[in-house]
Amino acid sequence: MASLNKVILIGNLGNDPEVREYNGRKVANFSLATNEVYNDSNGQRQERTEWFRVSFWGNTAEVVERYLKKGSQVYVEGRLSTREYQTQDGKTRFSLEVSGQSMTMLGSRSDSGGGNNYTPPNSGNYGNSNIGSTQAVSEPSAPSGDDDLPF
Repeated sequence: MASLNKVILIGNLGNDPEVREYNGRKVANFSLATNEVYNDSNGQRQERTEWFRVSFWGNTAEVVERYLKKGSQVYVEGRLSTREYQTQDGKTRFSLEVSGQSMTMLGSRSDSGGGNNYTPPNSGNYGNSNIGSTQAVSEPSAPSGDDDLPF
């Protein structure tokens, strides 16, 4: 029996992306906030924010570095995992992490650079370009060797 691990998120970056190189490839990390608004049992409006740690590699990491900043709205698809870690005071904590597989920039061009569709060279049908004024980005299955972005 097959299994599936896929998460789809739409949210805003909580910080500017952190980009570094690891084994010769770029990796971009950022925190993503999703908000849920609901009425509690007393009819009072409540808002709950969930935070996710998101990472993208390769060409997509370069696009993240170039175009995303704190507050940018993005649509992200990826695989969800839980990471256990120790705080400085010794407490065990868990964080939800997403290994990004595709990303679509949402919002206006001034918000996040959106408005142009982008699919990495030598890639198939990746991303989701059917969400308003967007820019779809995803990591190709094999490195293309072409680091020049067509925009």
